[in-house]
Amino acid sequence: MGKRQILLIGPLPPPNGGVSIHVHRLAKMLSGKYVFDYIDESKTVKPEYFNFCSLHLIRYLKKLIKSDLVYIHSGTPALQYFHIVAGKITGSRVMITLHAYPFKKKWLPRILDRILFSLANEIILVNPLFKERISLPKKKCSIQNAFIPPIMEEESCLPDQNVQWIKTAADNNHKVICSNAWRLDVFNNQDLYGLDLCIEVTARLLKKGYLVKFIFNIATIDKYAASYKQYQEKINGMNLDNHFLLINEQLSFVRLMEQSDVFVRPTNTDGDSLSIRESLFLGRKTVASDVVERPAGTILFKNR
Repeated sequence: MGKRQILLIGPLPPPNGGVSIHVHRLAKMLSGKYVFDYIDESKTVKPEYFNFCSLHLIRYLKKLIKSDLVYIHSGTPALQYFHIVAGKITGSRVMITLHAYPFKKKWLPRILDRILFSLANEIILVNPLFKERISLPKKKCSIQNAFIPPIMEEESCLPDQNVQWIKTAADNNHKVICSNAWRLDVFNNQDLYGLDLCIEVTARLLKKGYLVKFIFNIATIDKYAASYKQYQEKINGMNLDNHFLLINEQLSFVRLMEQSDVFVRPTNTDGDSLSIRESLFLGRKTVASDVVERPAGTILFKNR
């Protein structure tokens, strides 16, 4: 009997985000047991993968039909619904991981979530707090954090300019703080990933005499080019350009954390942050907002 075929649906790197990295590592970890096929939802089209944005419905349905399991990692509700319904129509076994579920969600989307997610055969919640935010069939749900340890030998080296920036900071006795964002999303009319907080805390630390340098990487600018420019202007306007480095690069964030002293995750909503678990895995000081349950060892602060 041949290996079972699993169709993974969700974003694939690049760009590198928590979910796209999880999907990549999951397939690599289980490659000896299963055969994997992919439907990529990233806006960065890769020739080797079928991209959902191509809207080739026949090819899409063929992939579902020939798979033993349709495993959904989409973050957008409309896509989650579409893949679940399509999977059930084609007679596939459907599994979904909810990588995030906000505390505040209107009643109609919450009802739709409850009805349509319940059609899946198995539902994985990456954070136990999600059970309190949405009512789903208990027999179908399990709680599993999304962390799959990185294989450090396979992580690419940091770009030379970033290595030099960190080295210069260390040579001048500065502590290096790092953070990251998938993109500059807004949630509840606030910067979801807390870039504004990181800029503000850098200014406060410097004012108190602490020697710090902060590096913040955004994986994809996407439709937020104007916001990215505004933040760069804010950094310059606060005279922080020598202390706060805002970048948009496809780099190994694991390598960046490895060479930093502190990692910060100041989000105003979250699932099970891959970066937090990677930071703890590397033995780095890890500071995060208290918006969800965080892993042991995380230093918490009250969100905003």
